[in-house]
Amino acid sequence: MRKLIFFLCFSVLILIGLFFGSINQQVAELNYFIAKAELRVVDIALLFLLLGFAIGLSLSLTILVKLRTKRWINRAMSKT
Repeated sequence: MRKLIFFLCFSVLILIGLFFGSINQQVAELNYFIAKAELRVVDIALLFLLLGFAIGLSLSLTILVKLRTKRWINRAMSKT
């Protein structure tokens, strides 16, 4: 039940985002170190949202792997 509520709330947020994204068609210039791009503001927001999600996920997985490795090593040392 909890997963269903989470999924429904997430779906509603995505639909609201798509709705507002379709309304706002303003173009902004995004400057990279070596290039420029003209993207819609919604696309830029989505790009940074996905980038933040990917960075957060990779950091979380790195910490999780370190903790599990440390726990595995401690168990192996205690058995000997």
